[in-house]
Amino acid sequence: MAEIIRGHWKIENQLHWVKDVIFEEDKSQISDFQAASNWSILTTMGLNLFRSLGFLSITERQRWLAERWEKLIVLST
Repeated sequence: MAEIIRGHWKIENQLHWVKDVIFEEDKSQISDFQAASNWSILTTMGLNLFRSLGFLSITERQRWLAERWEKLIVLST
């Protein structure tokens, strides 16, 4: 049972660590609950998109796509 619990928290910590460090969720100034929920969904979708395309470094791909925003539109469709 302890292994299952540790496995659950490992997954939770990996997801939230990335969302906090990469997307700075803990520093967010969004005060509206619905807006914060929507932003969280969008960041999770972004992470899933990067991971599904095989990108290992989220930060590196963020920078790469920031310079090529038109590719982001193609990737997300």
